[in-house]
Amino acid sequence: MGFGRRRRERELQELLEQMERMDGRAVDLSDPASGTHVVARRRSALPSLVVLLVIVGLFGAWRFGLLAPLGDFGRPPTYVTVNGSRIAVPFPPKNSTRLLPPVQVSTQGAHAFLFALPGGKPIGYDPCRPVRYVIRPDGMPPLGERLITESIAEVSALSGLKFEYAGPTAEQPASSRAVIQPSRYGEDWAPVLIAWTSPTEVPDLGGSVAGIGGSAEVPGASSSGEWLAAGRLALDTKDITRILAGRDGYSQAKAVVLHELGHVVGLDHVQDRAELMFPETATLTDFGPGDREGLALVGQVSCERG
Repeated sequence: MGFGRRRRERELQELLEQMERMDGRAVDLSDPASGTHVVARRRSALPSLVVLLVIVGLFGAWRFGLLAPLGDFGRPPTYVTVNGSRIAVPFPPKNSTRLLPPVQVSTQGAHAFLFALPGGKPIGYDPCRPVRYVIRPDGMPPLGERLITESIAEVSALSGLKFEYAGPTAEQPASSRAVIQPSRYGEDWAPVLIAWTSPTEVPDLGGSVAGIGGSAEVPGASSSGEWLAAGRLALDTKDITRILAGRDGYSQAKAVVLHELGHVVGLDHVQDRAELMFPETATLTDFGPGDREGLALVGQVSCERG
């Protein structure tokens, strides 16, 4: 037995003896005004000692690698209000790094961002987290899955954001979508919802609008920084089916999906007909130079550090 260990045992024994002496000491609570004399027993210090020993034991086990890291213990959470309830903002992964290399800007043109910092830099999805997405397949046309898969692959290649399919869903594309849905998707940000629908369910799809997309601006877990999360992309089944049946139908339908995915990752409309993010996509079928510049920039936002 080493000297250090004998010293710790001696100090612990002295602490135990001191606690025992304190536990047996009476405290005089006389009331001189009324003449009442009450002798109260001091509360046992044993529970405090047990807590102290547990803390010391846990620290020692952690110090010598017997416990897994304590994670985010002690970090004050940030909350968002969802359906009247406060829910903690999910913490990012520890030691997070980009999932895909950043895309360097190689073109220039008109582009705009839905959300931006005071200096003009865009707010986008965290490139150190996958952009998870789910699909509500109700009413999806025969080529619908291919449209979505190919469009997501193109946006990922141009932005450097990694998309990850999280499966089908029955969630409705409500305009006031909850950004965290623990009962459906767990404690993380809700995935991007891609839903085939109609103007009856999504009134914004009325008239000639074939799709609508966007994301929510959300805070970081430590109340520092903003990112995008919980996006929504609603596609009008009848409109897309009609476009697919026309001349160059697949390319035209894909242009609608690309345009709306541009909104999901943070691009806004521009008033330049040479860009796919022009409000009307009747002629172009692919991203223009300004669109590509904007996509590269939204993919270069900083990661949220755990």
